Amino acid sequence: MPHRRGPWPVVITLALACPGISPGQPVPDGEGRPLNSWRVVDLTDLMDELPLDVVSSTRVLWQTEDWEHSSYGNPDWPRGGHESLGYPAVVRNEHGPNADGRYYLYYAHHDPMSGIGCAVSDSITGPYVKKSPPDSQVLMVPNYNPGGPNPGDPSHYSSPTVVWNEDEGLWFMYFHYFNHYHGAWTGDPSLPGEGWQMTALATCADLSSHRWTLWTDPRWSEVSVWDIVPVLPTTEESWMKSQSSYHAVQRLPGGLWLAFLRGTPTEGPGPTVGFATSSNGRRWEFFPENPRIEPGRPWTVDTSEYRPRFTGYLGDGEYLVAWAEHSNPHTIYSRTRDFETFERDARGYAQWGIGDDGIVSAWREGDRLYLFSGTQVHEMLLPVDSEEDCNLEVRLGDAPSAVAPGENLSFSATANHRCPRPRSLDQAQLSVEGPLSHGWDLYDGSPVEVRDSLVVRIQVPVPLEAPPGTYTLELSVLRAGRALDSDGFEVEVTGN
Repeated sequence: MPHRRGPWPVVITLALACPGISPGQPVPDGEGRPLNSWRVVDLTDLMDELPLDVVSSTRVLWQTEDWEHSSYGNPDWPRGGHESLGYPAVVRNEHGPNADGRYYLYYAHHDPMSGIGCAVSDSITGPYVKKSPPDSQVLMVPNYNPGGPNPGDPSHYSSPTVVWNEDEGLWFMYFHYFNHYHGAWTGDPSLPGEGWQMTALATCADLSSHRWTLWTDPRWSEVSVWDIVPVLPTTEESWMKSQSSYHAVQRLPGGLWLAFLRGTPTEGPGPTVGFATSSNGRRWEFFPENPRIEPGRPWTVDTSEYRPRFTGYLGDGEYLVAWAEHSNPHTIYSRTRDFETFERDARGYAQWGIGDDGIVSAWREGDRLYLFSGTQVHEMLLPVDSEEDCNLEVRLGDAPSAVAPGENLSFSATANHRCPRPRSLDQAQLSVEGPLSHGWDLYDGSPVEVRDSLVVRIQVPVPLEAPPGTYTLELSVLRAGRALDSDGFEVEVTGN
């Protein structure tokens, strides 16, 4: 049985296991679950497979501002032009200064001269109000002319994805840009690929300020337009030699950054999908065997186009990875533990977001998963037990009134747990309060599944050096880091 020894106060994790992260799993935050703002969906409490359908779909984006219309080859701009508005990325402003709890939707189109726009709502499903009509861009292409863009200029920013970086205290926005200096990039033998489109990074401390700072460096001035640092550049390998764009970026439980990459080759047939990792979100290492999602893999169907969608955490080191297949994109779910091999969902394609380009911005609240894709948000009902469905009661008993140093303090712990469907308990924490100035050695039990009730016997060795006095032991059962119930008792530690 594992033991933990530490300074006072002592807290151990007991395996009365409740739904959620298993003992020993990497913990991303104080609640032991992935953060929404890390862009990995918490699916650790699913009681069944992720649904293929949704309960509702609501449109949240419309073309209402001039910059939202394509200017490329369009002398009648803002009238006419190709319509491609969408590429939504939604976060709740719950970090940094002025965390107002509102939802910030970043969006773009994938034609010139798109920038990155922003709309805000008090509700996850909207309505979303654009920040400052008639121009709600928070990042604007430097040579954009609001009086009439050059119809021959391919400049644009597009496909935003927004992640909270708690290490720097900044929001990170990744997006792709058209690189006018792709010829110089291609001609430099020290640089990989052709650099037509690459992924950039902008940062913001306070979302409500709408002030984003593009990461630039003059050392890139000859090969990357506007001195933009190409955070995720093209590759020398053919799969992403032309364009490195439309990526999904997230942080996994434990803090590792993962980029879910869409690579476009110089010549057909079309985009494929690979991965990269980072320790800080700024400097990345591509998987050596990219692409991982392409024709000929056991987990794909043979087609001409693949696109990243979103990632979820299922618990116990397993992830849900969703990507799209075909030129008319259809989303397929899969499972993986290493992002190198995948188990494809045998049920087939999801029934939402069909035909949408770009990644999916997923945000969970309670038993609902909100999937932003194209110009819509799709609401999914997750197969989870609500807090109201389950009753839990913890009781400690059979403890002695006094114990001497060096003896085992033995007592029983009972967890009565009633849910509509079998599930395990989260985790239990045992804490000790008293005059002890050293560490305790605390017994840690084995994981068990719970349907109705569980009784375990716990033994706590009392340290030989424990001074006499009254000690309080308390056992708390937690779900997602929040105590559902607790019980405790007092015991006298006698003199030697």
